[in-house]
Amino acid sequence: MEKTEIKRQLILNKIADYLLASGMKDSSLRQLASHIGTSDRMLLHYFLDKEELMNAALNLVATRLIDILESTRSKQMPFETLITYLTGMLKEPSIRPYLRLWLELAAMSIVSEVYRDIAVKICDGFYDWIISVLIVEKDEERASMAALTFATIEGFVLLDSLGYGAKVTSALKGITIRQIQSGKSL
Repeated sequence: MEKTEIKRQLILNKIADYLLASGMKDSSLRQLASHIGTSDRMLLHYFLDKEELMNAALNLVATRLIDILESTRSKQMPFETLITYLTGMLKEPSIRPYLRLWLELAAMSIVSEVYRDIAVKICDGFYDWIISVLIVEKDEERASMAALTFATIEGFVLLDSLGYGAKVTSALKGITIRQIQSGKSL
């Protein structure tokens, strides 16, 4: 790897760490540069503009989260098991900063097309990961079950962030009850 790319990756890692620790509220180029010990001009030397920097940093954050999910799972899973697994991950202290940053990005994507484009890419990556992990009885069910998994987990993230952990627990019990009634086991 050439010297410029090494420096660029170092900057990206520092920005990603900063975003996970502090969120996006102080994310002007000047503030980002100050927080990682460089200048805004230096950031613009390695990145075309703030959009490119934030896109790369947030994609790095998303890649790190997928890597964490991959490293803790041992096999493919059916819907109910995957939901339980991912819901358990919501409680992990190492995952909480990712979820907080994700919710902030999702909120910002409502008012900014730039952040919307980044959020869509991250969603697509998470959805693709779900597709690769999910076990289904019939392959034609894969897309709809992956979408259901995705929507369920995103709903759980939102509910949990609002202090509705008990509702998430109740929903998990409902999934388990339905599974038992249908004769399937986790």
